[in-house]
Amino acid sequence: MDLRYIPNPKYADTVCAFRIECSKYLNTEDIYISTGWTLWQISDGEIEYSIGDSVRHGYAHHVLFFAPQDNIRIHYFSKNLNVSILCVEESLMNSALRTKTSKQKLLTLPVLLKQTDVIDTRHAELTDKARTELHHIFSLLIDRVPPATSLASIELAMPLIEAMVLLVFEAIGVSHNTIRPESRMEKIATDFMVSLPVNYIEHQDVEYYAAQACVSVKYFTAVVKKMTSATPVEWINRMLTTRARELLWLTDMTVNHISDELKFSSPSVFIRFFRRRTGCTPERYKTLQKQKHGM
Repeated sequence: MDLRYIPNPKYADTVCAFRIECSKYLNTEDIYISTGWTLWQISDGEIEYSIGDSVRHGYAHHVLFFAPQDNIRIHYFSKNLNVSILCVEESLMNSALRTKTSKQKLLTLPVLLKQTDVIDTRHAELTDKARTELHHIFSLLIDRVPPATSLASIELAMPLIEAMVLLVFEAIGVSHNTIRPESRMEKIATDFMVSLPVNYIEHQDVEYYAAQACVSVKYFTAVVKKMTSATPVEWINRMLTTRARELLWLTDMTVNHISDELKFSSPSVFIRFFRRRTGCTPERYKTLQKQKHGM
């Protein structure tokens, strides 16, 4: 029996996010060791596993948590098991929690996981709304990593991870304010990061999110920029770019159809937007992805 690591020792001091087909990655002959604070979102299939003497089951639409150095034994998993994985390496997390920088203090998942009286099974079932939100947040993270190693990349990943943690807290029924009270600026920023994946297509104007926070657009923009290292407009554009890439790569939708789907005023406006963000036209991007993946 071999020891294998999740995700991989070479990703030390990084934030990793990726999706995998577990039939190509897992087997029931090995023991897996979590190298960091790890969250799995199961999109399809089921799994039976144990940590120590505790046998657990995970199903589609569940999230599973693993702490650093957890020894995970896989007893069974279905052939269609697919998961999205987020791993924040332990040394990076410890460094982030020691810093006084607000945008790096937002990560409270380790604190919650250590409170075993709060989460004794380390998994929760997601609502349809939370599942959709997590999917979009994962899409943004996966667009940047694995792995994120530069300080700039890690800082940009932090607020997305915080939004993900807040969604998980909500699914479990635990208020993160009981773990660490947040400041007014933190609340504005984290509420925006949670709201954004659900509303970015219908509401591409900063005024909408500022109104949700009951503050002016100028103040809202300054707060989000300070707390997340990017402006609200930049976050909205990233969401639109990531979704456009998904639709171009994973569907047969035309450029005109995608333009309508993402609420652009015209296909030409969408093409200019996409080229400015990616360096190539939507059609060229689709062609390159097919060549890259042998499609």
